[in-house]
Amino acid sequence: MWEFVGAYGPDVTRLCRAGTGLIPGVTGIGLSAGTVEPGRSERTGPRTRFASDHISTRLESLQHTLDEGPCRDAASTDRPVLAADLTGGSWRRRWPRFTPAALDAGVRAVAALPLHAGAVRHDGALDLYRRTPGRRDLPDPVAAGAFAAAVTELLTLERLDLDFTGAFRDGCHPGSVADSATSALLSCWFDRSILRPTRGRLHALSVAHGLSGQDAHRLVTAVYEAMANVVEHGGGHGQLLMWLRDDRLWCEVSDHGPGIPDTVLPVRRPFTDPRTRHLDSSGLWLCQQFSTSVDIATDRTGTRMTMSFRLSHLPP
Repeated sequence: MWEFVGAYGPDVTRLCRAGTGLIPGVTGIGLSAGTVEPGRSERTGPRTRFASDHISTRLESLQHTLDEGPCRDAASTDRPVLAADLTGGSWRRRWPRFTPAALDAGVRAVAALPLHAGAVRHDGALDLYRRTPGRRDLPDPVAAGAFAAAVTELLTLERLDLDFTGAFRDGCHPGSVADSATSALLSCWFDRSILRPTRGRLHALSVAHGLSGQDAHRLVTAVYEAMANVVEHGGGHGQLLMWLRDDRLWCEVSDHGPGIPDTVLPVRRPFTDPRTRHLDSSGLWLCQQFSTSVDIATDRTGTRMTMSFRLSHLPP
């Protein structure tokens, strides 16, 4: 999944254009998306963000107009929807207006995947279609799931209102650290192999952008602990972002692992609760103690920890 993000981001349209070549068994791709912010109930309704061809455009438009179809169901249930043969009577009963219109457009099979990854959910879905029916020729579920997660991650980047173009153009990929001349000071996809090298880069950027020596050490420690938790408990791979805004340095560490158990949150002083002794709760506690603010969003699709560090002085 992170390979898709690094190779085709930060523009979600560029990734979607490559989708029919990345997901075997797909004829066309459509994307409708809005956002559900972590911890909030407000939604921005889905709108068409991409359609690979005129048939995909038609499918997206039909679902918006008729308010029914696979995208609507995947978004509302937060579960994938698979219709291997739209000529089956069950699909006509489920989507009485969408199904005949899709068949008239030449579509015989559709799949829709919810946009929910890394503990952020976007209202909408990734729609895939084929001109031939049958489960044998349907999109590979692993490739389709990874692609949908990558699309979701790029949509989530947009909420930060930062320019990541330079960072992605520099060729970031898992195992590298890249410095960007844009608002994103640091952007990388990491695994265990670059935990230690990242410490030096974090310290240099912290000092260069206004943190004192001790405060820079605190930032490095907090971010390192968050990354180590990803490697140990969050699937082994993650993403690190760093930017400057409102007289603070901000760092976000995210993963697409299983999420943090309820027994660990809210964060307690290490080892005071016997239920958490088998987990590395001390790292989360340090993140909380060493940062100005911490926000943790976690669910079955992953964890996203955003920390801020108030600058002691602004750089000249």
